[in-house]
Amino acid sequence: MFKFKRKKYSIYFIFIIFILIFDYLSSNIYFKKKDFWKSKTVNNLYWRIPSNIYHHDIMANIDVIEPWGFSMKKRLITNSLGFRDYQNKKIKKISSKKRLLLIGDSAIEGAGYDYKYTLGGMLQNYLEEKYEVLNSAVASYSPSIYYKKIDHFINQGYKFDKAIIFLDPSDIIDELFIKWEGNNIILDEKEIKKKEFYDFLVNNFIIFRTFLKISDATESLKNFLKLRYKASKKYEKSFFDTTSEDTMFYRMTHVDRSAWTFDNQIFKNFNEGLAKSEIYLDKLIKILRENDIEINFVLYPHPSQIYYKDLYHYPFWKSWAEKNNLNFISLYSDFDGKDKREIIFDTFIYGDLHWNKNGTKIVFNSLIKKISF
Repeated sequence: MFKFKRKKYSIYFIFIIFILIFDYLSSNIYFKKKDFWKSKTVNNLYWRIPSNIYHHDIMANIDVIEPWGFSMKKRLITNSLGFRDYQNKKIKKISSKKRLLLIGDSAIEGAGYDYKYTLGGMLQNYLEEKYEVLNSAVASYSPSIYYKKIDHFINQGYKFDKAIIFLDPSDIIDELFIKWEGNNIILDEKEIKKKEFYDFLVNNFIIFRTFLKISDATESLKNFLKLRYKASKKYEKSFFDTTSEDTMFYRMTHVDRSAWTFDNQIFKNFNEGLAKSEIYLDKLIKILRENDIEINFVLYPHPSQIYYKDLYHYPFWKSWAEKNNLNFISLYSDFDGKDKREIIFDTFIYGDLHWNKNGTKIVFNSLIKKISF
């Protein structure tokens, strides 16, 4: 009986191996050439790379189309430093023009849009006669990465004249998950291996790819229904009377990484994030000043801070900027008005925390008035 079961399981195992081999070969020889294979949820974004110095980065001198969000995509071009740019080009350590350095995360990298529609692209066009604009921003950066990345390039001999540091509420929470090893910020090796294995499966087997599509669709529906339920409670409507717009507005104003600024129960350890962020922004300020780089510090709101009162983030950093004698620029008033819901939908990508084209123009117009170029 035991031998029979073992033989039975061996047949099953051989059958599964045969199916996987057939799947792998047919996927790579035939299916990858078909349009249906292309999916933003499973694309291998090989240009998003780990850094053994400052956690993660974008590959240098790439020119790719990158999917983003629900249905958007952007052309992503980088220069020799891996900074987002209009074209692949070699960046010299010393420029013949003055040099403006942008420091920030996904909002400044330019989520969802080609470079000409982003803040960095607009500043580059506006200042091209006087300045070389270098955009060091990458999605999911936080103050420790700002410090370590800029320290790295300064130590490499790159010269900058003026810097603009952009800070938003998500940076404070991102800082909680940063891991240092010696003097460098590292990615978790287990997470890297897990991602590599996951990418291999979904990019080489139609079985896993199909399972992922079903799983993603199910997860998206589950999350939407959960958000709709929360929105119905928040806006005191029945579940069925709550609209998609209500649901997306709730999502935009209650993302935990920014909603902690009006509800301290969302991230009870936000004070730890503020303390860590202050340490590394102090270090960043120090190295910028040691290298005679003019500093501008910009604080900008997410939809949460527009719709609700910012109890923790804005007061903390306003006080910090004053203590450090910085040119403090608040963009909160640029997104103020009577109909806050209309302002949010008019200036942010629908259902998201990043500026749309109109919101980016507002930020650009405000900065060129408040910073001396």
